Amino acid sequence: MQPNLDPKHPGNVADPYPLYAWLRENDPVHWSESFRGWIITRYEDVNQILLNPARFSSDRFRKLAEEFASRRPAVQAVTNVMREWFIFNDPPDHTRMRRLLRDTFTPHVLRRMEPRIQEVIDGLLDQAAGREEMDFIRDFAFPLPATVIAVILGSPVEDIDDLKRWSDQITAFVGASQDEADNMEEAKAGLENMVEYFRGIIKARRAKPRDDLISLMLAADDDGAVLSDDDVAFNCPLLVVAGHETTANLLGNGLYHLLRNPGQYRILRDNPDLVPRAVEEFLRFDGPVPGVVRIAAEELEMHGRKIRRGEMMFVFMNSANRDPAQFPDPDVLDITRESNRHLSFGYGIHFCLGAPLARLEARLAISTLMTRFGGLTLLNESPEWIPQIFLRGLKSLPIALHPLAPALAVAK
Repeated sequence: MQPNLDPKHPGNVADPYPLYAWLRENDPVHWSESFRGWIITRYEDVNQILLNPARFSSDRFRKLAEEFASRRPAVQAVTNVMREWFIFNDPPDHTRMRRLLRDTFTPHVLRRMEPRIQEVIDGLLDQAAGREEMDFIRDFAFPLPATVIAVILGSPVEDIDDLKRWSDQITAFVGASQDEADNMEEAKAGLENMVEYFRGIIKARRAKPRDDLISLMLAADDDGAVLSDDDVAFNCPLLVVAGHETTANLLGNGLYHLLRNPGQYRILRDNPDLVPRAVEEFLRFDGPVPGVVRIAAEELEMHGRKIRRGEMMFVFMNSANRDPAQFPDPDVLDITRESNRHLSFGYGIHFCLGAPLARLEARLAISTLMTRFGGLTLLNESPEWIPQIFLRGLKSLPIALHPLAPALAVAK
């Protein structure tokens, strides 16, 4: 039976996987009137597009017609910043930025961060100790990565609420609202406030560097190439949004599906060495970034469809991650899965720079959660999904808490 083919339909926002499955089987290069672009769903096609930036451009913000932008001052203000985000750049601009940022999330840097991340995790779970339930999203999944990325960048902890508010204004636009609400003015306000905020920190770090990410970016030097204050100020909002929104949704989506599969939950609780593999399976099964946009840089043909130069292509990694041609039993959550070449962090030159940090936070969070609580259960089997297309996460996730018995805690 053919599903509703509009990805913005409420049923598809809540559960897009039946639509993905139908498209993979029947129309893998699908023209969407709703998106006014092509939807790509098969693993091999998604993989090849991500690997070929020369044919499939990421630089969509520079391609907005000046005539359109001039009619909307907010559009111009938003695109002036977002077109400088290195994820929306093609080589050579992307190459330059990537080289200068390559030292930001190295194993050495992450080792220094790990104790601070664990401290934040312990503090949040200490607040939950003694309670019978918590909203995992509100009380843990969002404050953890928000606090971590703020601390890593060098922002005072007391500014986290402001950063979170501005980030929410930006993601309302970046995530593409399901109801097509016009979030441009919100995004403009969030971006302008955050850029101005980071300009203040940049000025202070130029005068007196510290052991934080902004100081590291300002000191970056690649054979004489350096990052300007604008480079850093414009890309800090990207690091905040990507650093907390996606990791929060990774944690929330992962725990939700784990608790919906009690057998998998018991396996993970009894085998903590499986946590790294479980995190990869969470990413594959229901990733926090369902898809990305690419622009056809030339005329081409895919599966009999003629794609014109300049047309948008909506490349869905979450569909690719459920492709039975790549993954056995793709619709089954299996935390013991060994071969897991998911595409949730992208692929090729745009592979997510913050992937090591997201993985570290998720592994520490899940490990500590399993250690501190002997049993977790869902209090709402059908929680509400945030109505966005390109960011996937739950509005809330109420769970019941059952602390681990002292004898078992010692045994573990």
